[in-house]
Amino acid sequence: MSDLEGESRPRWKGVPGGDGTGPEVADVVQLVDMVKVGRMIGVLPRSLIEPMNAGVVCVPVIDAPLSRLVLAWNEQDRRPLVASFVAAALEAKPHQDSVAASQ
Repeated sequence: MSDLEGESRPRWKGVPGGDGTGPEVADVVQLVDMVKVGRMIGVLPRSLIEPMNAGVVCVPVIDAPLSRLVLAWNEQDRRPLVASFVAAALEAKPHQDSVAASQ
């Protein structure tokens, strides 16, 4: 992230206290459009960069902070698809302090 100091980064609509200095964006599609026209840079998780729009280059940010993914679902939801998604998510990336939350 040190190489990105001074670059214009997005301010996310409805998210107070962010560190962005660039234009306000409401979603990833808008962010990528702003990156494409040279208004800012964006830092996105790997899961959102493929496939990427033509004209936008993605490079790994080696010193980016780790991010946390939280999985939440309604505890009353008994659909097999939801149960299999939760099981697959927990199996894909086990972590010693993983917590599956329900709402």
